[in-house]
Amino acid sequence: MLSSWRVSWRNLTRHKKRFLFTLIALTLGVTVMTSMLIAKYTFSNMMDEQEQLYAGEADFWIQSNEGFFDDSEIAWLEEREEIDEGVTALVKQGLVELETDVPAQRTVRFTGLSDFQSSIVPLPVKAGDTTEEGLIITENAAELWGKEVGDTVTFEDIGTLEVTAIVYEGPMLNSPQTFEAAFYQDFRVMVPLETLQSQNGLEGQISNFRFSVEEGADHQELLTAYDNEFEGASLFVQPIVVDNQQNNDIDSIYYVFDLIAILAVFISAFIAFNMIHTSIVERKREIGIMKSLGYTDGNVIRLLAQEISILAILGTVFGVSLGAWLGDTIQEVLITAIATQNIEYDVVFFVPIIISIIIGFLFPFVAASLPVYKAGKVPILEAMFEKDPSIRIDRLSKIRIVLGIVFTGIGLIDNVWAFLSLFIGLVLLFPLWMRLLQLIIGPLLSLLFGFSGKQASNSIKQFLRRNANTAAMLAIGVSLALFMSAALQDLPKGMEEEVQQTFGGDIHVEKETPWSEEELHALEEIPGVEMVYSAYEIPNITWYTSNDKLREFSIMSFSETTPQQFSIEEETTDSSELPEIYLGNRALAEAGVEVGDVWTLQTPAGAQDVFIKGRVLTSHYSNYVAFAEESTIKDRLNWPFSYKVMMDVASEGDVPTILAVVWEQFGASISGVNTLPLTIEKTTGGVKGIDDLFQFLLLLIIGIAAVGISNTLFMNTMERVKEIGTIRALGFTKGQVRFMIIAEGLFIGIAGVVVGTAYGILVIYLNSISADAQGLLDFAIPWVSLILAIAGGILFTLLASWLPSYTASRISVKEAIQYE
Repeated sequence: MLSSWRVSWRNLTRHKKRFLFTLIALTLGVTVMTSMLIAKYTFSNMMDEQEQLYAGEADFWIQSNEGFFDDSEIAWLEEREEIDEGVTALVKQGLVELETDVPAQRTVRFTGLSDFQSSIVPLPVKAGDTTEEGLIITENAAELWGKEVGDTVTFEDIGTLEVTAIVYEGPMLNSPQTFEAAFYQDFRVMVPLETLQSQNGLEGQISNFRFSVEEGADHQELLTAYDNEFEGASLFVQPIVVDNQQNNDIDSIYYVFDLIAILAVFISAFIAFNMIHTSIVERKREIGIMKSLGYTDGNVIRLLAQEISILAILGTVFGVSLGAWLGDTIQEVLITAIATQNIEYDVVFFVPIIISIIIGFLFPFVAASLPVYKAGKVPILEAMFEKDPSIRIDRLSKIRIVLGIVFTGIGLIDNVWAFLSLFIGLVLLFPLWMRLLQLIIGPLLSLLFGFSGKQASNSIKQFLRRNANTAAMLAIGVSLALFMSAALQDLPKGMEEEVQQTFGGDIHVEKETPWSEEELHALEEIPGVEMVYSAYEIPNITWYTSNDKLREFSIMSFSETTPQQFSIEEETTDSSELPEIYLGNRALAEAGVEVGDVWTLQTPAGAQDVFIKGRVLTSHYSNYVAFAEESTIKDRLNWPFSYKVMMDVASEGDVPTILAVVWEQFGASISGVNTLPLTIEKTTGGVKGIDDLFQFLLLLIIGIAAVGISNTLFMNTMERVKEIGTIRALGFTKGQVRFMIIAEGLFIGIAGVVVGTAYGILVIYLNSISADAQGLLDFAIPWVSLILAIAGGILFTLLASWLPSYTASRISVKEAIQYE
């Protein structure tokens, strides 16, 4: 007696081509899901590692609102028993001697460190020895400067230093990858503290003191104690926070990864559903015979479950294997596209693969649960004598229509995830769309293929629900491809407009020391400069989210006279005696607070309650920032000095000349220069870099849908073998049979493309008016992508139709008439 597993295998592979295409679809679905999860987890892990490298083992750090301070001012910390380890640092700007006339490309940020062996500041070594007294540079700087360990580098005002170590790029030390990137990013190097102090005449001066406390110490209690010590002083203490969200808005990337993974599995599940449902319908009489011989409902369900298990295991094994390779490739492309530095990272395989194995194994069971359950419960007489349901006149289910309308309505809600319901509504309503489209496409097929086209229209009606489900999968792929293409094309434009509206002036110049009145006057005298404004920005403000997670951002100043750096999205009419701030959208969402709430921040003035006056939209720090009036920052938050200025210029063409004068006058004291064009380029560059990657992934989604079309046509063909034999006996040629199957596939493809295009345009419109889109997307149809999506969808369909049509045309008349 054959084992039940061998029986299941024979049942599953009874129609080999159908089994093969279903397996391919499941494999591709798991492949895409696995690759997306690997990319997401690896990217997230890499960000956490980079942030942790910046934090090191330190718990707190002490800074001054004056920039530098004497290390004797914190001598009392040596008497504190809880102090475990500490490192003092001096941060100073400088210029490296290079063969270039552009000062911005020669800027260097020195960090003078008191202890190179401390765990407070971890340095990932690539070459050399970081414990030696000398110059430590990054691999980017080494490559651009053409230096190796043992070579010397000459700096203005510092002199010549020997390279003792080269380290990998990281948050503590990083440098631009190209000289073009050096326009808006400093080279960062590290030297012994005493060397930097003596060369700059800053003996005893430091910029910050990082330290760790003993394990088990109450951090909040210590923070309060330190605040009391610094009350009324220029020094202040902050917890060291692992939070890099000011520099990276990665939630949107994660959202796209999740979306593509969900849709890939969703489409694969529908293909599996079609195959399993058809298989059960074909074997209904067989199931009835099995029950008459003593099989119970549970026996039938178990036998079918074994078939699904085989399919799920094979699809998962192949899919996870391919997905691991694709995920590694995608991660490399992603890092290359958006990272500004070389980053060492480990690809995260374990958790994504475990999740993919679980989902890959379970989702075929979920997809097949209803038909398997019905197969187990079908009465014997009904199974033995009921006519094949595929020949019934297809009636649209009222429940399906009602549910389709409900889910479509939910999809119209303004939420980044709600529009997934729109796709569920698309699937549920697709039989209705198919019937409507048949009125238009049917005559076109008859005109194009003659009688073969007319027969194809009749066949579409015969398997309406199955064909509708298959076309719906293609429609989802097309609509998502259109939406993502529109977003990736229009988002840079929206981001550029946002930067222009909220950048604040034309040029930002930041110094390592406060701007004096004489220096501001000197800037105003530069030809082409129309106005100069002082700007105040407090970095590293820490706070707790509603989930007690420690975060940090910057607070920037505004006043009635300075250029606008944000637009108000929501504002309360209430007022408060507390300092009032405006929060960027992302910061407000992360904090879990609302406009009108009272919130506690750790500021240079210590722990400070503030009143959230409004919610704003800004291009600064990806909306992960706060704004307060200039007087509030100076008088109530203990930040009395302006280290940054904003400048209005007469014309954009004056910017290079003005910057040349600024560099000539202030030289190495400049810690940062930013201009409106450079900010636009930097802001939009990351989006443009990942355009091709996401387009490839969406093309893969359409490819999975095309596999489903081929599989459906195989099923349609095998259920009509006797019918095909009959029409062959009546005079149909092999070519006419082939054209009939191709016409069926073409109908499914056109329906999927037409409805997918309509839904894609709808999704583009909904996102253009969405509050979540923050005004970054306009309603614009990506015509090139639309043409490519239509052409690609139809081309995929024709390719998918070829093999089923070839198989159908080779069925002999005798075999077809005798087929059971």
